[in-house]
Amino acid sequence: MTLYVYIVGGFCVLLTVWLIGSYFRRAHDNLVEARESCDAAWGNVEVLLQRRHDQVGNLIEIADEYMSMEQNVLAGMVEARESAIDASTPAEAAMAQVDVRESVREFYSIAEETPELRTDEKFDDVRDALETIEQRLENRREYYNDTVRRYNALLQQIPERYLAAHRGYKPRDSFEADEAAKGEFSVRDRLQN
Repeated sequence: MTLYVYIVGGFCVLLTVWLIGSYFRRAHDNLVEARESCDAAWGNVEVLLQRRHDQVGNLIEIADEYMSMEQNVLAGMVEARESAIDASTPAEAAMAQVDVRESVREFYSIAEETPELRTDEKFDDVRDALETIEQRLENRREYYNDTVRRYNALLQQIPERYLAAHRGYKPRDSFEADEAAKGEFSVRDRLQN
């Protein structure tokens, strides 16, 4: 009888240790998956930001041909683009994107006064590409922020909280623009009279 109790007791202890180990392994896997999802989502945002920077560069080149008198506007676009390229965190990128958006907005208001520029085929292509990128960027930003929200919530749950602290996982910043950038912006609307 005592041998039977030892065998059952040993089996119960092993089962309990295995269940606890599985529970913590699953929690760790959830953390890793959430972190990787955040990294992948931010990578998608960065790709679109790079495309946007490239299109703004193309816009600057096209505009330079027509708007030599408006060098301060072009210089502002170049400066905003460079600060956006140099941004390394979502918070820095969000701040830089406000400057890019405002400089493009200012450029389009001046472009309305330059009919030759508005009728240029390359300009139309860049304008359309920028509009498409803006729409895709908004979708990817929302996805990234949702991924960050889930990741940050996971960091607050038990046992993930303790595993995250032990493994050095840190909360992530959302990609949020300030109030100036939250208004509606359409490249096409800016150029149509």
